[in-house]
Amino acid sequence: MNAYIGNGAYCYANSAAMMLAAKGETIEPGLLEVVSGFSLGAHLIPSGLLFFDNCSETPDSGITRAMELLGFRVQHRVQEEGTALPLYELREALDQGPVMLGPLDMGKLVYNPNHNNLGGCDHYVLALEIREHEVWLHDPAGFPYVCLTLEQLNEAWKGGVFPWSPGAYRFWSGPERVEQLDVKELHQRVLSWFRETMQNQYQTKAAESGRTGKQAILHKANQIRDGAIDMDEWSHYVYFALPVGARRAHDYGSFFKNNHGQLSGLKYKQSRQFGECQSRLAARHWQAAADAMEALAETEAAIEEALLQL
Repeated sequence: MNAYIGNGAYCYANSAAMMLAAKGETIEPGLLEVVSGFSLGAHLIPSGLLFFDNCSETPDSGITRAMELLGFRVQHRVQEEGTALPLYELREALDQGPVMLGPLDMGKLVYNPNHNNLGGCDHYVLALEIREHEVWLHDPAGFPYVCLTLEQLNEAWKGGVFPWSPGAYRFWSGPERVEQLDVKELHQRVLSWFRETMQNQYQTKAAESGRTGKQAILHKANQIRDGAIDMDEWSHYVYFALPVGARRAHDYGSFFKNNHGQLSGLKYKQSRQFGECQSRLAARHWQAAADAMEALAETEAAIEEALLQL
C-alpha cells in the first residue's frame, strides 16, 4: 500500500501532536488519530447527515483517551457555558507550554480568509502565547503563527455551538509522560479500547433506530442513487467526510499492518473505497457514487465484525 503524505482535516490530532512535540515527544498525528478510536464506525445524525465516526465518542473524549493510552497524563479542563473567558487559567497553562484549544467555531477564526463560509464547523488549534490583548496560535488548517484578539478568541471558543461538546472554553495542557510502552503493550491496550468503543456504539439510540454502521451507509447510498441530497450535504461529503475518511482508514491500515493482517487489509480496502466514492460524488456521477458507497457499507460491516471479535 502506498503511503499518503499530504493535507487532511486532522485538526485535533495535529494540535495534540504539536503540544506533545513542545515537550520533546514525537508522536505522529496519524497515530493519535487512530488510537483515539473516534473514527471507527459510521452514523447518521438526526438531520440525516452521514458521519464516518463513532457516535458513542467525541473528538474531545477521543483525544484525551489517545494520550492516556499512549502513556501521557494531560490536564483537560472545561468551563460551564455562560462563564467568562478563563483568561487567568489560560495564561497559567501557557506558562507551562503550548495549550490545545477546542472545539472552536471556524466561522469566527477571522485570520482564515474563508471563515465566513465555515460557520458551525468545529476546529482545534494550539495556543502559543498571549501578548497584551492578542493570543497567538498555530492553526493546523494551514495557518502558523496567526493571532486573534482576546475578544475574537472568546467568540470562537465560548461554546454553545456543538451539542456533542458540552461546556465552554475546553483546553488541554501540560502533557507529561507517565508510562513508556513497547509496541506489543500499546497494541494490546489499543485493540481492547477499539473493541470497547465499537460495543458502546451498538448501545446508542442511533444504533437502536438503525442509524449506525452498514445500515446508515446503505441508507445514504440509496438517497444518493435517487438524487435526494442537496448541495450542502454534497459539500460535506466531497470536501470533508470522504477525504478525511480515506486518510483515517489508511492510517488504521498502517497501524494494524504488523499485528492484525485481516483488519489492515480491510482498512486499506476501505481507504480506496472512500477515495473512489469521493471522486464519483465530486463528478456528480450519482449511480457510480452510490455503488461505491454500497461497497463501503459492506466493508464497514466486515470491519465491525472483526473488531468485535478481537
